[in-house]
Amino acid sequence: MFVMNASFEIEKEYEEILLEKGKKDKKELEAAKGIISVERWQKEHSETVEYVTVSKWESQADFKAWIARDEHVEEHKEMNIKRKESVQTPYKIKKTLRSFEVVEE
Repeated sequence: MFVMNASFEIEKEYEEILLEKGKKDKKELEAAKGIISVERWQKEHSETVEYVTVSKWESQADFKAWIARDEHVEEHKEMNIKRKESVQTPYKIKKTLRSFEVVEE
């Protein structure tokens, strides 16, 4: 089993952005090949809010196939174009990815 934690942290006033992203991602994840389960966790900090999506997969290959799909690749291309064109957003999102393999004991 392969586990991916994707953490996104944003200022509280922009929390709705992460809520909408999470709904979209969860819906897409639930239909992914090789997905075992997906949960969303939330933690409030003094000035920010953090959402973590924890997804469990049959294999790392299944996860890589999901992130390699056209929709995901295009979404990141668009974000990079906006960054290069200096289209500034009023918020910053801190993204942290951590992956794990199950240890059988």
